[in-house]
Amino acid sequence: MRHFRRGAAAAILLVLPGVARADDTHGSAPAPNDALGAARQIGGGGHDDQDLTRLSLEELSMVEITSVSRRPEALADAAAAIFVISAEDIRRSGATSLPEALRLAPNLSVQRVNAVDYAISARGFNGYETSNKLLVVVDGRSIYSTLSSGVFWDAHDVMLADVERIEVISGPGGALYGSNAMNGVINIITRSAADTVGTLFSVGAGDDDFAWGLRHGGQLGEAGAWRAWVSGHERGETRAPTGEEANDDAEGMRAGARADWASGENRLTLQGEVFDNEVAVNEDLLGTDTQVRGGNVLGRWVRPLAGGELQVQAYFDRHEREEPGSLEESDTWDASVQHALDLGRHRLVMGVGHRVIDSRFTAPAGGAVLDPAERTLTLTNVFVQDQITLAEGLTLTLGAKFEDNSFSGEEFLPNIRLAWHRPGGDLLWGAISRASRTPNRIERDLTLPGFLVGADFRSETATAYELGYRANPSPRLSFSINAFYNVYDDLRTVSITPVTFLPLNLSNNGEATTWGVDAWTSYDVSPSWRMSAGVSTLTRDYDDTPTTDDISGLVSIGDDPDYQVLLRSQHDLTDAVELDVRLRAVDDLSAVDGYVEADVRLGWHVTERLELSLTGRNLIEDRHVETGDTVRGRAFGRSVFGALQVRF
Repeated sequence: MRHFRRGAAAAILLVLPGVARADDTHGSAPAPNDALGAARQIGGGGHDDQDLTRLSLEELSMVEITSVSRRPEALADAAAAIFVISAEDIRRSGATSLPEALRLAPNLSVQRVNAVDYAISARGFNGYETSNKLLVVVDGRSIYSTLSSGVFWDAHDVMLADVERIEVISGPGGALYGSNAMNGVINIITRSAADTVGTLFSVGAGDDDFAWGLRHGGQLGEAGAWRAWVSGHERGETRAPTGEEANDDAEGMRAGARADWASGENRLTLQGEVFDNEVAVNEDLLGTDTQVRGGNVLGRWVRPLAGGELQVQAYFDRHEREEPGSLEESDTWDASVQHALDLGRHRLVMGVGHRVIDSRFTAPAGGAVLDPAERTLTLTNVFVQDQITLAEGLTLTLGAKFEDNSFSGEEFLPNIRLAWHRPGGDLLWGAISRASRTPNRIERDLTLPGFLVGADFRSETATAYELGYRANPSPRLSFSINAFYNVYDDLRTVSITPVTFLPLNLSNNGEATTWGVDAWTSYDVSPSWRMSAGVSTLTRDYDDTPTTDDISGLVSIGDDPDYQVLLRSQHDLTDAVELDVRLRAVDDLSAVDGYVEADVRLGWHVTERLELSLTGRNLIEDRHVETGDTVRGRAFGRSVFGALQVRF
């Protein structure tokens, strides 16, 4: 009954915009515009350029994406469970960090752990220690950690105003992206420097957060453009579930620059950034300072070749995390070459890459250590994918990636997809894929003398079966439904030593199956009001009984809700005033109650260059917990955040 009352109150929040503009509910859909122009507007600089809600849903389906085939294709043609978060979606969400912006994707599970830490996954295995099967890429740079296979979200952020789009794939991406793209891929794409000429300043403050950003860009002669930026943030402390202060407040700064040139048929991008964050080790609520710092530089060259497009890319990434008595350092060098071309009925993409990671970890004597303290890891890959037109509207995709890595050796990751474009534009597709997650340093090198020893841990593997349907049955309605069935083998377990019991070791004795549905839809109530909804379900089958083969009860499976529901309303009350309402209902975890929450944003475009906004977050619950992590999990309550953004 308590959840029903909350749900009813949340539903009222969604209906309010319609009451305010009831006279528009029978309006016609926006007039069609040029689809290519619509795609270009994603990278625009002003309010009119960003406002994708003025485009029809049919036009939005033609926005180009690159994540599914690693080459440009229309969203409507992509045979995968892919959801696109646009720049306009991010702006109207009022999000102040990248993980908060990712809440917009209905095919992701986002659990906030504390002031800066998040657990984010697709199709299961979520949790601070277990969300290690999702690959995250920022402008072509992989950011998963070889220490734990997860993403340290407190070290990875972007200036949200410069994000062009975020492409979220739920389902394996191993054939193109390799190991660790086991359950999905998040591809974050920032704008070209040509789309950010001028100056932008933003500042916002609330009872929990403070954030600011300054970016300036200009032309580089007639053939190029550049931008430079600096941003900072402060995250207020959260509360322990019992109500006491968590002492986990954090602050940080980030600065970077990007340049893009076009010379004849050649296109060149050079970008880099540095960051320095101060966070807290908050398991004990003492707020012990931790320094997280680093930087990266990336170069990319693209040109036509042999009737296709050649891309050469290289990057260097430096990461440091310093806690009292311990220091983690990681230096990554990565180089790759990719060629996409069309040969009659065949659309080919192929490539090769090599990565070297120098990893170092020092810890106080007498506790757990990594043995050896320093390792050089390598990862070499070759991939090819062919989209074959079998008949009009019928496409077969065959792809595979071959990898060789330092820990588990050779990996073969195949993929087969069949897509049928029905008359009228609907897309029906199915896929069978094999994916894997390679071992990390903790799984292979963690040692606590007499209790735990480094083990011969191998890769976890999965075979995934998918079926999807995407359609625009009318100019005002679109939807996507995707079902999956995954079979996991060699999952991480904790095993004993025969006879002596100790030391323990990490092993691959776990098995599990999962199945469920990802679905989302959008409906244009009127030219000024769009409603969206999304749902994801997950059912798991595994043996959680502790045995001598696994005394942990397969804790590596994580802790996921059986379902989550997202609802969103984007309403232009007037030409200058916006009202955005977002609701999320998340089912219970194993030891945490489910919750229903609402975020509401009111935006006012004072002029074409000046925007003010006020965002209320977590407006329904007094306080709620989002993770089942009993050590790190913190509670979050209502907050208000006001922001100003000006362009000149």
